[in-house]
Amino acid sequence: MKTRNQLFLFLTLGTLALGCSTMKAVTWPVNALSGLGGYVTDVIGSPTIIQTENGKPAVQFDGADDGLLVQGNPIAGAQEFSIEVEFKPTAAWPANKEQRFLHIEDLTEGKRRVLLELRLNNRNQWYADFFLRHENGSKVLIDSTKTHPVGEWATMKLTYKDRQLKGYVNGILETQAEMDYLPIPATASVSLGTRMDKRSWFNGAIRRVTFRKKVE
Repeated sequence: MKTRNQLFLFLTLGTLALGCSTMKAVTWPVNALSGLGGYVTDVIGSPTIIQTENGKPAVQFDGADDGLLVQGNPIAGAQEFSIEVEFKPTAAWPANKEQRFLHIEDLTEGKRRVLLELRLNNRNQWYADFFLRHENGSKVLIDSTKTHPVGEWATMKLTYKDRQLKGYVNGILETQAEMDYLPIPATASVSLGTRMDKRSWFNGAIRRVTFRKKVE
Protein backbone atom coordinates (compact mmCIF):
# COMPACT_ATOMS: atom_id res chain seq x y z
CA MET A 1 0.00 0.00 0.00
CA LYS A 2 2.85 2.35 0.84
CA THR A 3 4.44 1.78 -2.58
CA ARG A 4 1.13 2.44 -4.29
CA ASN A 5 0.64 5.70 -2.38
CA GLN A 6 4.17 6.79 -3.25
CA LEU A 7 3.54 6.07 -6.92
CA PHE A 8 0.28 8.08 -6.82
CA LEU A 9 2.08 11.00 -5.17
CA PHE A 10 4.86 10.84 -7.78
CA LEU A 11 2.39 10.88 -10.67
CA THR A 12 0.41 13.73 -9.11
CA LEU A 13 3.50 15.86 -8.59
CA GLY A 14 4.63 15.09 -12.12
CA THR A 15 1.28 16.23 -13.53
CA LEU A 16 1.43 19.44 -11.51
CA ALA A 17 4.99 20.09 -12.67
CA LEU A 18 3.96 19.61 -16.29
CA GLY A 19 1.06 22.03 -15.82
CA CYS A 20 3.36 24.62 -14.29
CA SER A 21 5.83 24.27 -17.15
CA THR A 22 3.15 25.00 -19.74
CA MET A 23 2.01 28.03 -17.73
CA LYS A 24 5.52 29.45 -17.56
CA ALA A 25 5.99 32.68 -19.47
CA VAL A 26 8.63 32.94 -22.17
CA THR A 27 9.97 36.49 -22.11
CA TRP A 28 12.22 37.97 -24.75
CA PRO A 29 14.04 41.11 -23.59
CA VAL A 30 14.37 42.94 -26.90
CA ASN A 31 17.84 44.24 -26.12
CA ALA A 32 19.96 42.79 -28.91
CA LEU A 33 20.00 42.32 -32.66
CA SER A 34 20.83 38.62 -32.54
CA GLY A 35 19.77 35.51 -30.65
CA LEU A 36 16.39 36.78 -29.43
CA GLY A 37 14.81 34.07 -27.30
CA GLY A 38 17.74 31.83 -28.15
CA TYR A 39 16.66 31.67 -31.81
CA VAL A 40 18.47 32.65 -34.98
CA THR A 41 17.53 36.29 -35.64
CA ASP A 42 17.81 37.97 -39.01
CA VAL A 43 18.26 41.75 -39.13
CA ILE A 44 16.31 43.79 -41.68
CA GLY A 45 17.59 47.30 -42.33
CA SER A 46 19.45 49.00 -39.47
CA PRO A 47 17.53 48.82 -36.17
CA THR A 48 19.53 50.20 -33.24
CA ILE A 49 19.89 49.41 -29.55
CA ILE A 50 18.96 52.29 -27.26
CA GLN A 51 18.97 52.89 -23.50
CA THR A 52 15.51 53.64 -22.13
CA GLU A 53 14.46 55.79 -19.19
CA ASN A 54 14.48 52.90 -16.70
CA GLY A 55 17.99 51.87 -17.74
CA LYS A 56 16.87 48.83 -19.72
CA PRO A 57 17.91 48.61 -23.37
CA ALA A 58 15.43 48.33 -26.22
CA VAL A 59 15.52 48.15 -30.00
CA GLN A 60 14.56 51.23 -32.02
CA PHE A 61 12.90 50.83 -35.45
CA ASP A 62 12.88 53.70 -37.96
CA GLY A 63 9.50 53.12 -39.64
CA ALA A 64 11.14 52.82 -43.06
CA ASP A 65 13.02 49.55 -43.42
CA ASP A 66 13.95 48.21 -39.95
CA GLY A 67 12.90 44.85 -38.59
CA LEU A 68 13.94 41.62 -36.85
CA LEU A 69 12.92 38.16 -38.03
CA VAL A 70 13.18 35.53 -35.27
CA GLN A 71 13.28 31.93 -36.48
CA GLY A 72 11.10 30.44 -33.76
CA ASN A 73 7.54 30.27 -32.47
CA PRO A 74 7.04 30.20 -28.66
CA ILE A 75 3.29 29.49 -28.98
CA ALA A 76 3.72 26.55 -31.37
CA GLY A 77 0.87 24.07 -31.06
CA ALA A 78 -0.83 25.93 -28.21
CA GLN A 79 -4.61 25.61 -27.88
CA GLU A 80 -4.68 28.90 -25.96
CA PHE A 81 -2.12 31.68 -25.73
CA SER A 82 -1.12 35.11 -24.52
CA ILE A 83 1.22 37.50 -26.35
CA GLU A 84 2.25 40.81 -24.78
CA VAL A 85 4.53 43.49 -26.22
CA GLU A 86 6.03 46.47 -24.37
CA PHE A 87 6.70 49.27 -26.82
CA LYS A 88 6.93 53.04 -27.33
CA PRO A 89 5.48 54.45 -30.56
CA THR A 90 6.84 57.60 -32.17
CA ALA A 91 4.74 60.49 -33.47
CA ALA A 92 4.92 59.45 -37.13
CA TRP A 93 1.54 60.28 -38.66
CA PRO A 94 0.86 60.17 -41.60
CA ALA A 95 4.02 58.42 -42.82
CA ASN A 96 3.46 55.42 -40.53
CA LYS A 97 -0.30 55.50 -40.06
CA GLU A 98 -0.67 51.70 -39.99
CA GLN A 99 2.08 49.78 -38.21
CA ARG A 100 2.40 46.00 -37.83
CA PHE A 101 5.04 45.43 -35.16
CA LEU A 102 4.56 41.75 -34.28
CA HIS A 103 3.73 39.10 -36.88
CA ILE A 104 3.69 35.30 -36.34
CA GLU A 105 3.28 33.07 -39.37
CA ASP A 106 4.81 30.39 -41.54
CA LEU A 107 4.84 32.19 -44.88
CA THR A 108 5.27 28.95 -46.80
CA GLU A 109 1.76 28.02 -45.65
CA GLY A 110 0.22 31.48 -45.52
CA LYS A 111 -2.89 30.34 -43.69
CA ARG A 112 -2.43 30.91 -39.95
CA ARG A 113 -1.34 34.32 -38.73
CA VAL A 114 -1.25 36.55 -35.64
CA LEU A 115 -0.63 40.30 -35.91
CA LEU A 116 -0.30 42.97 -33.25
CA GLU A 117 -0.67 46.39 -34.84
CA LEU A 118 -1.34 50.01 -34.08
CA ARG A 119 -2.94 52.87 -35.95
CA LEU A 120 -1.95 56.53 -35.61
CA ASN A 121 -4.23 59.56 -35.94
CA ASN A 122 -3.41 63.22 -36.55
CA ARG A 123 -3.68 64.09 -32.84
CA ASN A 124 -0.49 62.32 -31.70
CA GLN A 125 -2.51 59.32 -30.55
CA TRP A 126 -2.59 55.62 -31.37
CA TYR A 127 -5.10 52.81 -30.94
CA ALA A 128 -4.68 49.06 -30.90
CA ASP A 129 -5.37 46.70 -33.77
CA PHE A 130 -5.23 42.91 -33.29
CA PHE A 131 -5.64 40.32 -36.04
CA LEU A 132 -5.98 36.54 -36.05
CA ARG A 133 -6.39 34.40 -39.15
CA HIS A 134 -6.55 30.73 -40.12
CA GLU A 135 -7.93 28.77 -43.05
CA ASN A 136 -11.46 28.74 -41.63
CA GLY A 137 -11.82 32.43 -40.80
CA SER A 138 -10.31 35.62 -39.41
CA LYS A 139 -11.05 38.28 -36.83
CA VAL A 140 -10.00 41.91 -36.31
CA LEU A 141 -10.16 43.56 -32.88
CA ILE A 142 -10.04 47.36 -33.19
CA ASP A 143 -11.72 50.36 -31.55
CA SER A 144 -10.60 53.77 -32.84
CA THR A 145 -12.25 55.55 -29.89
CA LYS A 146 -9.82 54.01 -27.39
CA THR A 147 -6.75 56.11 -28.01
CA HIS A 148 -3.43 56.50 -26.23
CA PRO A 149 -0.65 59.11 -26.45
CA VAL A 150 2.41 58.48 -28.59
CA GLY A 151 5.85 58.89 -27.05
CA GLU A 152 5.00 56.83 -23.95
CA TRP A 153 5.74 53.23 -23.03
CA ALA A 154 2.72 50.95 -23.23
CA THR A 155 1.77 47.30 -23.48
CA MET A 156 -0.53 45.49 -25.87
CA LYS A 157 -1.65 41.94 -25.13
CA LEU A 158 -3.65 39.47 -27.19
CA THR A 159 -5.13 36.38 -25.54
CA TYR A 160 -7.15 33.41 -26.75
CA LYS A 161 -8.98 30.89 -24.56
CA ASP A 162 -12.32 29.07 -24.79
CA ARG A 163 -13.23 30.70 -28.12
CA GLN A 164 -12.66 34.17 -26.65
CA LEU A 165 -10.19 36.45 -28.42
CA LYS A 166 -9.32 39.48 -26.26
CA GLY A 167 -7.18 42.56 -26.77
CA TYR A 168 -5.71 44.55 -23.88
CA VAL A 169 -3.82 47.84 -23.65
CA ASN A 170 -1.86 48.55 -20.47
CA GLY A 171 -3.63 45.64 -18.78
CA ILE A 172 -7.15 46.90 -19.54
CA LEU A 173 -9.49 44.91 -21.78
CA GLU A 174 -10.45 47.03 -24.79
CA THR A 175 -11.81 44.67 -27.45
CA GLN A 176 -13.01 41.08 -27.67
CA ALA A 177 -14.78 38.67 -29.98
CA GLU A 178 -15.71 35.00 -30.23
CA MET A 179 -14.03 32.72 -32.75
CA ASP A 180 -12.39 29.33 -33.19
CA TYR A 181 -8.62 29.01 -33.25
CA LEU A 182 -6.25 26.67 -35.03
CA PRO A 183 -2.71 26.47 -33.58
CA ILE A 184 0.20 28.02 -35.45
CA PRO A 185 2.88 25.43 -36.31
CA ALA A 186 6.40 25.23 -34.90
CA THR A 187 7.72 26.15 -38.36
CA ALA A 188 6.39 29.71 -37.98
CA SER A 189 8.63 32.68 -37.24
CA VAL A 190 8.15 35.95 -35.34
CA SER A 191 8.70 39.29 -37.06
CA LEU A 192 9.26 42.43 -34.96
CA GLY A 193 9.06 45.95 -36.35
CA THR A 194 7.38 44.97 -39.62
CA ARG A 195 5.20 42.47 -41.37
CA MET A 196 7.22 39.57 -42.71
CA ASP A 197 6.61 40.77 -46.26
CA LYS A 198 8.40 44.02 -45.33
CA ARG A 199 5.62 46.58 -45.21
CA SER A 200 3.60 48.46 -42.57
CA TRP A 201 6.84 49.34 -40.75
CA PHE A 202 6.88 50.22 -37.03
CA ASN A 203 8.28 53.58 -35.95
CA GLY A 204 9.32 53.37 -32.31
CA ALA A 205 10.99 51.09 -29.77
CA ILE A 206 10.24 47.59 -28.46
CA ARG A 207 11.58 46.58 -25.05
CA ARG A 208 9.97 43.21 -24.29
CA VAL A 209 7.80 40.44 -25.73
CA THR A 210 6.18 37.82 -23.46
CA PHE A 211 4.52 34.61 -24.66
CA ARG A 212 2.41 32.09 -22.75
CA LYS A 213 0.80 28.85 -23.89
CA LYS A 214 -1.84 29.21 -21.19
CA VAL A 215 -4.07 32.13 -20.25
CA GLU A 216 -4.18 32.86 -16.55
